[in-house]
Amino acid sequence: MNGPVSESVAAAAAPPVAQAPARAELSVLIVNYMTWRECQAALRTLREHGPTRPDGSPMPYEVVVVDNLSPNRNPEGIAMLEAELAAIRVQQGDPSAGQLILHTENGGYSKGMNLALAHSRGRWILVSNPDLVFTPGLIPKLQRHLENDPKAGIVVPKGFWDPSFMGRLPPNTLPTLFDVLVTTFGEFSRSLSRWYQHRLCRQWLRIWQAERPLALPMMSGCLFLVDREFFERIGRFDERYPLYYEDSDLSRTIVGAGRTIAQVPDAQLVHFVNRSGMADPETMWRRHDQSRQIYFRKWYGWRGALVLRVCHWLLHSKLLRRLRKAPPHGPMQDLGASHEPPVIVLPRRCERFLLLMSLDCRFYLSGGMFGSGDRWTPSAEMFRNFGYTTFFYLAFDLTDGRFEELGRWRYQCLSHLGVPVRKEPPPAADGAS
Repeated sequence: MNGPVSESVAAAAAPPVAQAPARAELSVLIVNYMTWRECQAALRTLREHGPTRPDGSPMPYEVVVVDNLSPNRNPEGIAMLEAELAAIRVQQGDPSAGQLILHTENGGYSKGMNLALAHSRGRWILVSNPDLVFTPGLIPKLQRHLENDPKAGIVVPKGFWDPSFMGRLPPNTLPTLFDVLVTTFGEFSRSLSRWYQHRLCRQWLRIWQAERPLALPMMSGCLFLVDREFFERIGRFDERYPLYYEDSDLSRTIVGAGRTIAQVPDAQLVHFVNRSGMADPETMWRRHDQSRQIYFRKWYGWRGALVLRVCHWLLHSKLLRRLRKAPPHGPMQDLGASHEPPVIVLPRRCERFLLLMSLDCRFYLSGGMFGSGDRWTPSAEMFRNFGYTTFFYLAFDLTDGRFEELGRWRYQCLSHLGVPVRKEPPPAADGAS
C-alpha cells in the first residue's frame, strides 16, 4: 500500500469471499497502542453485538484498526488481532471489512484516528477505544437515537468499568479556567478542595442517575457515534493533541456548531480504562501535559497560557511550599495493603449510599457505586479489574434525598487484574501515603 502506512501481510491470508460484498454503512475506528489482546477481545464482542438497521436487520459494517507504532509490535500480537479482523471480513462477506494499518509513527491518538477515518467508507462513524466490551444493544441504541434526534451531534453511552455494571465510570468534566484556578487554590485550602469535590459529585450524580437522554457539556472519547458528514464538516480530530484533551476540544467544537452531546442511558458500555496508558505511564503523562497546554492556548488564548503558567508557579514554588495543605483533604481511614478485596464499613446503615472510588485522594476524578446497608466490597468479577495501585474511597449517604459525607478510606491493592502481586505498590503522590 502506498503512503506512510503499511498493512499486515496477514491481511492477504483472509479466506476468499464468493459473494459480492455489501458496502459498509458503519465504520468502527480503533487506535491500538500495546493493547493487542484487549483489542482482539473487543472485536470478538463486536462480532456478536454489531449494528442494525431501523427494521432490526444487521447493518453492514467494517473495522479499521491503526496501530500507533507499538514498541511490542510482535508477530504473535499482529496475527492474533488479524485473525479477529479476518473473522469480521468473513462475517460481513466483504474482503475490506477488517483492516489493520501498521502506522510508521506514533503521532498521537488524534492523528491515528484521522488516519483510520481516511481508510473508512461508512456513513456512520463509531470511534472506539480498544479496551472495552460491546454489550448487547449498545450500538443499535446509539444508532436509533442519532437517527431520530436532529439536534444531536454525537451520542455516547453510559459507561461502566466492570462487566456486572456496578462501577460507573467518571463523567468527564469540561476543562475551564475556573477549574484550573479552583484546583490550584484548593491546594492551599482544604475547605475549598472539599467544596469543589462535592460540587463535582453532585454533577456526576445527575449523569449517573439519568434515565432519559441527557445533553452533556463534554463526552468521553472512549466511544461515540457520529454522522460522517458532520464529523468531517467540523474538522474531525485536531491532530495537534498528542494524547488526551482531544475529546475536550471536540466537545467544544460540537457545541459551538449548534449540536448536542447526547447520553443515551439505556446504551451501556464496559470500558476497562487506560490499559495502553498503564503500559507506558511516563509517556502518557508527558503527552497529557503537552495536550493541556495546547487546549488552553487554543480556547482561551494568551489568558489561558498565562493562567496555566501562574498556577504552575503557585504549585511548584519553594516560597509557597509551606502554605500548601498536603492531601488528603479530610480524615482518612487506612485499610492497609492486601491482595484481597477491600471491605468498606460505613459508620451507619443507609437505605442508599454512593461510594466514590478514585486514584486521586482529592476525588476530582472518581468512579461511583451505589448501594444500601452498612458496608461495601467489590464482587469477584469487579475485583478482577482492579490494578496494582492505591485506591481512595469516599462515601455519601443519599437516603431521603440527603447528601451527607460518611467517611474516607485508603486501600493498597496487591493484586493486578486478578493476579496477586507480592510487593507493595508505590506510595501515593503529594503526601497522601
